Amino acid sequence: MAESEYPQRVPIKVIGRMEELKAEMVAELIEVHLGPQLNGDEQHQVNCKGAYISYTFWVTLPHAEAERPLREAIAKLPGHVMQL
Repeated sequence: MAESEYPQRVPIKVIGRMEELKAEMVAELIEVHLGPQLNGDEQHQVNCKGAYISYTFWVTLPHAEAERPLREAIAKLPGHVMQL
């Protein structure tokens, strides 16, 4: 199996209840855990269906251990349902 190269740009999709989960909360955690992101990556995609909303952010992971703490922090946000 080949080793992944870092830094690595990957998508993170966060799904939650529309009334509780806000993009700004996710963006803040991304900056806290990974620092400022590439120009344009501050933008995110949004999809809504019923009472749920999903946000897709592109992030740059500096090393292999960077993703887990970010995902653990996102999982604690109000309204969080799942991540892909």
